[in-house]
Amino acid sequence: MANKALLKRIECAYLPVKDVTASAAWYERVLGLKLRSPIEPGRGAIMIMDSGQWLFLLPCGEGHPLGFETTGWTEDGSPFEMFPICFETDDIRGMHEALGQAGAWMEETVRDEGSCGLQLNFKDPDGNKFQVWQLPVAAGVPTP
Repeated sequence: MANKALLKRIECAYLPVKDVTASAAWYERVLGLKLRSPIEPGRGAIMIMDSGQWLFLLPCGEGHPLGFETTGWTEDGSPFEMFPICFETDDIRGMHEALGQAGAWMEETVRDEGSCGLQLNFKDPDGNKFQVWQLPVAAGVPTP
């Protein structure tokens, strides 16, 4: 068999939420995603990102946020609550402001990770933890 990767990209992601309607409204209001079609009772919602990729918000009763702890993310091997998904943005500062106005949990400041770009960790109202990333300063991102 050839050494060609058989996976091309992530087409969509499935997120557990307690209240699909409330979560869809939050993703629309705070993150600017678009609802693909009206929400049917007992069903999920499809949110469309700027790239056209989909996020499915699926009902999950009492809620079970995405996430896990790892010791492979810190220099000292201490446990770290990992984010299973890292998004890309063209406006990380605007996102930081929108998350702050919404009262979302997030890191206090946007981190400049040099060649790894600008980064920010945050959670949605259901406790799903994510990272958002913007191109590094050297690649054309204006400095703060």
